[in-house]
Amino acid sequence: NIGDGDIALPFIPFVKKPVLITFHNTVEAKYVKKYFSLYKKFKNVSFISASNAQRKLLPGINYAATIYHGIDIKKWKFSETGGENINWAGRAIPEKGPDEVIEVSNRANRKAKLFAISKSEHKNWFQSEVVKKIRNISDTRIYYNTERSKLLPHYQTSRLFLLPIKFEEAFGLVVIESIACGTPVVAYARGSIPEIVEDGVTGFIVNPSKTDIRGKWIIKKTGIEGLCEAVNRIYSLSESKYLKMRLSCRRAVEKKFTVERMVDDYINIYKKLGSNTNL
Repeated sequence: NIGDGDIALPFIPFVKKPVLITFHNTVEAKYVKKYFSLYKKFKNVSFISASNAQRKLLPGINYAATIYHGIDIKKWKFSETGGENINWAGRAIPEKGPDEVIEVSNRANRKAKLFAISKSEHKNWFQSEVVKKIRNISDTRIYYNTERSKLLPHYQTSRLFLLPIKFEEAFGLVVIESIACGTPVVAYARGSIPEIVEDGVTGFIVNPSKTDIRGKWIIKKTGIEGLCEAVNRIYSLSESKYLKMRLSCRRAVEKKFTVERMVDDYINIYKKLGSNTNL
């Protein structure tokens, strides 16, 4: 079992045993699609996609299964009550949408915490489009290069996690980490989001624009306006309904996104491929 598999291709003709390649990253560039399409002629090569959405970017190859990522729910502990701020975590790049987090925070007049992984090539953009757009410095905080393990209390004490994702992300671990802690997610309907977030149950899904409709979601507005509507809806929930949503978040992760479930899925695929005498 090889992660992504781009380095392995030249060696495949010399391997007679089954080869399983797991796509962890997003496959978007044309040259990447062309490169991986070369695997089609090898009957002993199978692929695992991290989401069904990921398959749309590279169709026509031999997918053995879609296996969602799983997390250790003993580590990502549930918080029944949550908190009051908007939360965001990710690379400090345009594709992750931190600029729209600030815009929504400004419009909704809500506190926000952003945990940014600094990227030198986007430093100027982040400074001009994110940092300088903050209206209320006292209510919005940006933390840089925080260790992933340190995010736990911030997931637990947030009202919601906001992800205005701008690309077809294969799978967002921050989404299931937040949901595991009980904090619902508001996100654009891109990539794997519709497979992870249950609309109206573990958060709200928003169409990116009027010309980019991905589904019939509860929130009818699109783009920034849709994100604001979804955020305000979560803040306006009664205490009992909000606590119910948090509990639904935890149960969803316990059912679909545990590391134990992920391991079991891989073991089943290994057994299936190992017993295939046609390879």
